Amino acid sequence: MISIFYRFPTIAQNTAVKLFSEIIGRIAYFALIILAARRLSQADFGLFSYGVALGFVLAQLGDMGLQTLLTREVAAHGKAAQPFVIRALHLKALLSLLVIVLLWLIISRQPAESRGVLYLLGVMLLTQTYLEFAAYIFRGQQQIVKEAWLLATTRIITAVSGGILLWQGGGVLGLALTGWMAVAALTAVSFWQLQRAGWLTGWQRIAGNQTAYRALMQQAFPLGIAIFMSIAYTRLAVLMLQQMMGETAVAQYSAAMRLVEPTQILPASLLAAVFPVISLAWYKDRPHAVQLGRRVSGLLAFFGTAIAIVYLLVANWLIPFLYGEAYTTAVSVFQILALSIIPSYINYSLTHYLIARKQQAYIGWFNGFVLAAHALLCWLLIPRLGVIGPALSVVIAESFLMMTCLFVLRFRTDNTSQNYD
Repeated sequence: MISIFYRFPTIAQNTAVKLFSEIIGRIAYFALIILAARRLSQADFGLFSYGVALGFVLAQLGDMGLQTLLTREVAAHGKAAQPFVIRALHLKALLSLLVIVLLWLIISRQPAESRGVLYLLGVMLLTQTYLEFAAYIFRGQQQIVKEAWLLATTRIITAVSGGILLWQGGGVLGLALTGWMAVAALTAVSFWQLQRAGWLTGWQRIAGNQTAYRALMQQAFPLGIAIFMSIAYTRLAVLMLQQMMGETAVAQYSAAMRLVEPTQILPASLLAAVFPVISLAWYKDRPHAVQLGRRVSGLLAFFGTAIAIVYLLVANWLIPFLYGEAYTTAVSVFQILALSIIPSYINYSLTHYLIARKQQAYIGWFNGFVLAAHALLCWLLIPRLGVIGPALSVVIAESFLMMTCLFVLRFRTDNTSQNYD
């Protein structure tokens, strides 16, 4: 399995760059989360966690699968994909208006003192999708260094500015404001780089092709719906715990989840390097793409199992050490969520492989079922098991997604005859 890095040195180099930047950026942001948990009240920390979850889910409506398609098309077609980039950006701007309206409608139902925090967090996460829009273009060109610099720098500036504010006694509103300012600044830098590289030129001529827009939407929306449901699935537990048990339960669950989520940087970094290569190979050398996909899946299964075992062994002292004795309830949640790392790592590879084969519509169906099942299980288990219930549901859902993706890859033919334009 490790031989993949010897046979494909570019993948190894890009993976190392991406992984290092993700580790640095995530450590900085995680330090901010720990400081927020200790300096804010449990109610304010729960409000912050709820706002991030809500904004993260809604912000995905402003992307609708465009980012991953950008990487695939830029990797396969190079600068010839520039019309695709322009149309994707136009479509993203229209979708962002929908996000802003939905965000306002949802927040208007919250207590008046919470609305400013929730709205700022939502706008921050919507702005971040524009930063990622630029980053995924650089990823398609295999310019991982440029992508890594943008995303890591954003997290570091967010963590440093937010940490200073919290240390000086600032509250959750100031934390949300400093976060948005950091993201907005780096988003402006990323679009300046795109403009210099020529990706945003000639938009007036490109914008008028309605047939091309329809083709773009036919490809993007199935993937976008799948991604939205996947994100909704990852944040559903927080949203339901907020409604059924309150901010304290959200804080306990989020404390455990905050330790599991950073582990995703390993498969994310590997796929950031591998996905453009697989996308290009699927157009030119399919046996090579199949071989690479299998090796990546095996490698991720190995690493996922190793991390899960370590987490199970250290859970009893790690949670109290990081968060304090008030968060001991999160230990059991953390141990159960650790088991979900194994199938979720494998799913990173399988879902990206389906996208490279233009079979993203299957992911939408699978994620829809997973989201519905997760919601039902949370509704049934939260009253009986409390914060442990959603963790059990996550393990079941990730395992189901893995099995369905494997079935499609084994028994369904690809759908790659059409070009993007």
